[in-house]
Amino acid sequence: MPDQASLDGSADPNFANWTALQGGVSSRPFVSRLSVWNNGQEQVIIANGTSTAETNIPAGRIAVAIAPFNLCKQGQQPSQGVCYATPNRVGVSIGYQIQPGQLGYDFASTGSTQLLTTVNESTEFDVTLNLNSLGKTLRWTWANGFATYWNTTNLGQDDATLRIRLKPAYQPLVLQNNQQVGCSQVPVQACQYTQSTHESLSANFVLSLDTTNDPIFTGALFASSRSYMGSLLTVPSQPGTPPQLTYGVSAPLTWSDGSANVSQMSAVLSDAAILNFFGATPEVAATPEFAAAALSLQRTDGGSSGAPTWTRWTAVNQGTDGWLVTIPDIRFVAVATASSVSKMANGVAPASFKVKNRATVKISRKNSGSATTLTVSAKVKACKKTQCRVVVRSIGSKFSTTGRNVKTVAISKKSQSIRVGVPVKNGAKQTLSLMIQSKKAGKWTYVASGVSSS
Repeated sequence: MPDQASLDGSADPNFANWTALQGGVSSRPFVSRLSVWNNGQEQVIIANGTSTAETNIPAGRIAVAIAPFNLCKQGQQPSQGVCYATPNRVGVSIGYQIQPGQLGYDFASTGSTQLLTTVNESTEFDVTLNLNSLGKTLRWTWANGFATYWNTTNLGQDDATLRIRLKPAYQPLVLQNNQQVGCSQVPVQACQYTQSTHESLSANFVLSLDTTNDPIFTGALFASSRSYMGSLLTVPSQPGTPPQLTYGVSAPLTWSDGSANVSQMSAVLSDAAILNFFGATPEVAATPEFAAAALSLQRTDGGSSGAPTWTRWTAVNQGTDGWLVTIPDIRFVAVATASSVSKMANGVAPASFKVKNRATVKISRKNSGSATTLTVSAKVKACKKTQCRVVVRSIGSKFSTTGRNVKTVAISKKSQSIRVGVPVKNGAKQTLSLMIQSKKAGKWTYVASGVSSS
């Protein structure tokens, strides 16, 4: 693949590189620090990187290439689905220098024998990326590999940064007539390539700058292995309903040796994202009742998956206060797929997951001057047998867990069907979380929750 100097070079007639961006190369993201970890030992590759591409890199040294996706060429008019004034996605590939202008990305290929640094499946690449002028619109990030650290700072500003520690993972390749093809559309779709021809040990990630996604998951990281691409789709919330979240992974049905392809996916969800999506505060989300009662993960394409696991992450140790949710043993299914007027007999459905709250909590608002009445409706079995209450909390922003308790209302009647009015003070652009809790062994425990925005 092209190295950074090539991607920063003169205009290409076939695709737009960084010279076509307003502000040019100096406005693109750049690596400010890069190191490689093996067996607990760190080798620093780049200590104080700038937006100027490195030159005279020795063959075999680890390097990074940052490429714009779907950027308009110079003189081309932006049009949705064709090209954009700024890239709607940015690809970041960790590789090794082969020769001037050329970077290798497969750490298991025969050409990787010239590597100056050991790289295997246990290696961790530690990358700090300055997002530069493009940091204002970052939404989600997808990575090929296994993330052990993830941190974002100052998102929405020109000085936004992200840091990731990523282990490489095997990724499918399909070569036809010496050209690489595959299925990396966003959102991911059914893929006509049912079997890979090669596999590469690679570490790369894609930044989505698509502002049509709900900003709740700004800064979220999704990672997968043995797949072409993964993508997140969020539908903004409507009155009385939470936003909808779906995630898909595109991959071939079988590996090059004919064995079934088995993938894995993980998501780093911050405490702020969980609060804004589910309405559960970090303290509540850390209880066993939350994971059991809140998260409903539905596989919608007919394939199979292993049981999700929740692992607590902290900012001190892993860069983010939140949760690493891992879905193992993802297996794919063949489907008949249609493309315009032609129909392929065989294709592979993307592994598609829908995320929502198990218990649907409907919230309606009625404003009257400085007062608002929230009507909370839900069906929860726990409230038929035990005492329940509604705890209302104001959410500070979509990017933090700050807020304040507003009101707690007891539900006087034990019933599976809950309908209760909660009067609160009306506030402009106020976002509220409403948690239904039941009393169990003398303690209030999570039952269900929802979010309401004015």
